[in-house]
Amino acid sequence: MEIEKDYLAQLFDGDQLFVFQEKEDSNEYIIEQEDTVAKTVQEPQEEIKSKPEEPKTPQKEVVILVSENLENPEKETLNKLLKAINIEEGQYEIIQEHPQQLKSIQHLKLFLSFHNQFVQSSEYSILKINKGNAIYAHDLAELNKDSSKKLMLWNLLKTVV
Repeated sequence: MEIEKDYLAQLFDGDQLFVFQEKEDSNEYIIEQEDTVAKTVQEPQEEIKSKPEEPKTPQKEVVILVSENLENPEKETLNKLLKAINIEEGQYEIIQEHPQQLKSIQHLKLFLSFHNQFVQSSEYSILKINKGNAIYAHDLAELNKDSSKKLMLWNLLKTVV
């Protein structure tokens, strides 16, 4: 290579020439040395995040909405009403929060609401929801006090059965 520098200019009669040094065709290898000490492998820890509880959809054909936990007189009134329309223990589900959409409960045959917040008028009526019926009445404590409301509810329940 040294000879090229000295004689190259003479070969080309004074023309200005540049010589570029070419890299040698060689591969560089980087060798990583591992410690002989065994490394412990840690698995990623899974974070368990609890999802906010969505209101569950009732699973029974008869759903009963009550405003609060029932006392003995209210339980007795409810049991008498249900026995009169041939609904046995285990055939109904008692809930304390109104479902978001009653239409989404496909298997619903009867929805009874004993919650003052959802009563729309002083006259009870049967509402059709899909293939089921819904009746919104006052809470059971008020029905125990007012026999005319209880009679109105009973007359509606007879037509549903």
